[in-house]
Amino acid sequence: MRAVAIAIICLSQACANLSAQSSRAWTDLRGQKFEAEIIAADAMRATFRLGTGKKTVAAIAALSPADATFVRAWRKENRGAPLIDPEAMPPWPAEVSAESYEVKLAGDDRATGATRYESPHFSIVSDIKLPLGVVRDLAAVFEATRAAVMAVPLALHSGIDRSPYPVRLLSSTEQYQAAGGPIGSGGFHNGREMLILLPNIGIRATTNGLTAEHQKQLFVLKHEVSHQVVGRWVMAQPTWLSEGVAELFAAAPYIRGRYTFQNLEAGLHAYLLKWRATRDSRSLRVIATPRLMSMSPRDWQEQVTSQRAYDMYNSSALLAYWFARYDGRGDGAGLAAYYDALYRRVPPAEAERDHLLRGRKPEQLTGEIQKLARKMALSITLE
Repeated sequence: MRAVAIAIICLSQACANLSAQSSRAWTDLRGQKFEAEIIAADAMRATFRLGTGKKTVAAIAALSPADATFVRAWRKENRGAPLIDPEAMPPWPAEVSAESYEVKLAGDDRATGATRYESPHFSIVSDIKLPLGVVRDLAAVFEATRAAVMAVPLALHSGIDRSPYPVRLLSSTEQYQAAGGPIGSGGFHNGREMLILLPNIGIRATTNGLTAEHQKQLFVLKHEVSHQVVGRWVMAQPTWLSEGVAELFAAAPYIRGRYTFQNLEAGLHAYLLKWRATRDSRSLRVIATPRLMSMSPRDWQEQVTSQRAYDMYNSSALLAYWFARYDGRGDGAGLAAYYDALYRRVPPAEAERDHLLRGRKPEQLTGEIQKLARKMALSITLE
């Protein structure tokens, strides 16, 4: 116990020396020791280089308490260090759940009539008072999505949250748009807070009381929360990728605070087809990759406003999924390296060239999306 205490004291007094330690002894929870240099760390994992030169990845939670503390301190001190190493990619988790999503009523604002609720990592304000059970359902999505963003090995989160994520729940289209929600949308992350139009997810005040039919519309929350959590760390990603990754989380199977990634492809298949024209159709229109990758936020918003955005969301979801699960070795290394580069302030065009395209042209990727669609039993028409 004294050795652990000394280690923790040293961490608090000598963080400036962390980056200078090229190699040290580590201990896992089973008491097994190894000598290695830490070279990367994200919210959940640390990557090590062993004395042999081999690289390995360990869950931070699997290290001794003192070593886990060291990793987190190293992450804070070495902000320019990588989140991941593309040469040592860990597998995707089978499932992810929020550690806690207890919700408490934090009080009413007499001036506005809004009610404030708090979950462990989210500050939630609603312009109408909601049953605590309904807010708990919503908070479960918020907390589980945050946990999922940190758990997937794509360098989406460093593990450092300095403040709660703000959420505003709005009961009418007028209130939603007055708060900055775009016309034609039902959820929006404006770079600071998440806005959710409650009727869009099945929660509305009626003459007979509150109607809460939100369980079938939770994909809206999953999409927007992923924007909020990823966006706090990666502001420069292109629109197609921001939307595509958000769609992957929206499509991932989710039940009561738990995500399952074992069946992500089946979940994505079902999710894409929910926008089909008829029940028996397997046909989707897909935007060719060169056009999709060059779309600006303004281009995207114009399509959302005019209610013609389904093709863009489906296209971005397929392309993001291909990068995450089929590109290169099929382990998402290129996409993870791209996000890691953005986190370290590499110019977006340079990061795209080096880690996503890697000598290819966007038009070459259109054929890859066609092959992926055939594998997923989807019939696509290029737009």
